[in-house]
Amino acid sequence: MLEGLLTAWAAVSLTFFSLRLAAGDPVASLLSQGLATPEQAESLRHSLGLDAPLLLQYFRYLGRLIQGNLGVSLYTQRPVSEVILEQLPNTAQLAMQGLLLAILLGLILGLASAWLRNAAGRLASNLAGLSTSLPVAFLGILILWGCRNLYLWGQTTAISPNLLAPLVLGIASAGPIARVIHSGLEDSIQSPYFLAARARGIRRGPRLLWHALRPALPAAVSLLALEAAFLFSGTVVTETVFSRPGLGRLLVSAILQGDFPVAEGLVILAALLYTASHVLSDLIAMILDPRLRRAG
Repeated sequence: MLEGLLTAWAAVSLTFFSLRLAAGDPVASLLSQGLATPEQAESLRHSLGLDAPLLLQYFRYLGRLIQGNLGVSLYTQRPVSEVILEQLPNTAQLAMQGLLLAILLGLILGLASAWLRNAAGRLASNLAGLSTSLPVAFLGILILWGCRNLYLWGQTTAISPNLLAPLVLGIASAGPIARVIHSGLEDSIQSPYFLAARARGIRRGPRLLWHALRPALPAAVSLLALEAAFLFSGTVVTETVFSRPGLGRLLVSAILQGDFPVAEGLVILAALLYTASHVLSDLIAMILDPRLRRAG
């Protein structure tokens, strides 16, 4: 827990200083766009404490953060928590759809690559490696390009446009899941208890596969918890490529506009999600693996 809090503090501090040093004064941006008069800009700068030294701004921000106050958006003058909650359902839906597809594809590729000793198994292994290596942005553009060409050729796709973004996230996250399952199955197949199961007459089928898969589940579930946090907070590229509303596009907009409170609130949310996912993955692994419970 302490490690998670330190991680969240480091993420918030890094975001605070990097945004202010890189983007400069957001009130000057409002002034240049004609969204405020010089008097209004100066008043806003004073009310936000932007005329104070940087370190003083930092400690003031930490003090408000401890009290649960994320601040107010510089552009909409709405509470940051309200702005984030407004976009949260869109990203949550996208992340859950992507996670379900990732689990399905990861299981299929992982099981096939480790269990099948033929061309299908080798193909599944290659597809898992390709899924792991392809950047999300490139994968999204590639899928959009393919759909566009099919449309130009007078063909229709069976995939709804609303499912293209979850499909990209699912394919991108399926590779690591497949790799973990493949590695766990390979270790199980070479273990003494698996050979003992074969010696007892258990045939190479679903029952024997379950014997081999059980030891690989703790590592796979731990990875799933981390992938869920990544999908929930790392949809910046996907939402931007597919022009979907959500926390990812909100973060990009906040950084480009210099809306510090909104960007910092989103970073805090991402840090807390990763911290919670680490704790959850450890608890699930201990439940699934008795050896971890005895060690803990």
